[in-house]
Amino acid sequence: MTFGVASIASVLLGTPGLQAQVRTKKPDRGVYEPPTVTKSTSQSNSRLIPVPVEDVHGNVVDAGDDQSVDGSPATAPQLLSRRAKLQQVSHSDVVLMDPTPHDGGNQSIIVENDAWPAPIETWPSEGGVYHEGGYGDVGCGVESCDAYGCDGYGCDSIGCNHCGPGSWANANLVFRRDRWFANFELLLMFRSGDYLPPLFTTGPETATNPGQLGLASTRILAGGGEFHNELTAGGRLTIGTWLDECRSRSMVFRGWAAGDETYNFSADQSTTPVITRPFLNVTTGQTASQDTQVVATPGFTNSGFANAHASSSVYGADLSIRQHAYSRYGGTVDVLYGYQYMHMSEDLITSSTSTAGEDNPAPLGSVIAIRDSFDARNDFHGGQIGIATRYREGCWSFNSLFKVAAGNLRREATLAGQTQTSNGPTFTDPNGLLVRSTNAGERSDDTFAWVPEIDLSLGWRYFPRFDVTVGYHIIAMTDALQVSGLIDDQLASNLADPVSDPLRPSSKMDYKTFYVHGIHFGLQYVY
Repeated sequence: MTFGVASIASVLLGTPGLQAQVRTKKPDRGVYEPPTVTKSTSQSNSRLIPVPVEDVHGNVVDAGDDQSVDGSPATAPQLLSRRAKLQQVSHSDVVLMDPTPHDGGNQSIIVENDAWPAPIETWPSEGGVYHEGGYGDVGCGVESCDAYGCDGYGCDSIGCNHCGPGSWANANLVFRRDRWFANFELLLMFRSGDYLPPLFTTGPETATNPGQLGLASTRILAGGGEFHNELTAGGRLTIGTWLDECRSRSMVFRGWAAGDETYNFSADQSTTPVITRPFLNVTTGQTASQDTQVVATPGFTNSGFANAHASSSVYGADLSIRQHAYSRYGGTVDVLYGYQYMHMSEDLITSSTSTAGEDNPAPLGSVIAIRDSFDARNDFHGGQIGIATRYREGCWSFNSLFKVAAGNLRREATLAGQTQTSNGPTFTDPNGLLVRSTNAGERSDDTFAWVPEIDLSLGWRYFPRFDVTVGYHIIAMTDALQVSGLIDDQLASNLADPVSDPLRPSSKMDYKTFYVHGIHFGLQYVY
């Protein structure tokens, strides 16, 4: 009590003040001792410790001493400029800023000379305001909030507000760029191929029947092996849109074409003296045996030309709804269902033109032209179901698609044959060599078929919102009709007119599974 009264009196009377020793933030070195107050021994030590303060603008105020040691007035406080870390704005000036560090996330963003980051672009829409930018992988240009909630394809394992597996928000089609994505790819594809029987042969002029199959001297000029199995270039276009704000449901359209493949052969008597067409002669009343139809032989023909042309076309399209089903560790799994279409067609045309020579039983100079054509067409329509997966790690992404379609396969076949003989007037016979009255005409049927498909794709985010992709793709069609299924498997032909047993060439059609596969390179736009 006495000490308190003495202290107050000392202040009021202007006597030398008391010196307060305050404990600082130094590590304790021993037992804690409370602060003590002792009398001042010198008037020069009787002052408060200066503490820097900041004004409302964030500048440091150096207050200095209120009074110098000699009693003269103290100098005015000095303002020490310091860069502010926060910008003061009114409630009407608030803008959304990109929260993602652009230096790898290890340091704070330094704002110099009020150069704040550009505001995130916003635009009004039904249900609220939507924002563009700033929620992606650093350094990769990924603007979707991959690491913060919903990634570029839907909700990830963290979730996004009410989004998540099994979210079934009302779907709606909105033409706003943040709701659409696309992909264009170059396809380098190989077909499963088809077997083409021997169409044209050759052999020595001295042979009894040059070009006959089974003779050691016979050489096949066209056919006799696999064809339609070379590399072709095509393309695929994918366009999709998100059907809800959660990006958990999307509608995706894909259209693709493998590119047409062609096969061509031509020969003439000037380069190949002997040209024949082999077949199994089963003409009524004769013993079945290997035989040939002469296209070019010196003395028998003055000139002869042989041609073969084949083509193959494959393309398809599908439309699917993809529903987010599961997500974890940056990966998502979607269940898809929808409509699938696939088309495959092939054709083969063989033709020959000969001019009768002196040894030919036909009048000298007569022109004989024979033509066979085979056309096969397959159109599949069905429903599809499958899964689509996506995974992103930094700038890398991996997409996969596994699906199967089941439905109706419409198969159509058109066969036509023709023989024209001209020596003045022209006579036309609706029969060729391998297409005659026994198998000519149009036929079609419908059957149940499957169209399975697998697609794998690896992407690298090289441009903002764009992935450069490379991958593998395979799609098949069961019970497909190809050209080889339209040709008599023994090349048998009954040349009798009118024809009777055996009814050859056969009208039977054979089917097998067709597929096309290969690699693809693309550029994918992901908002």
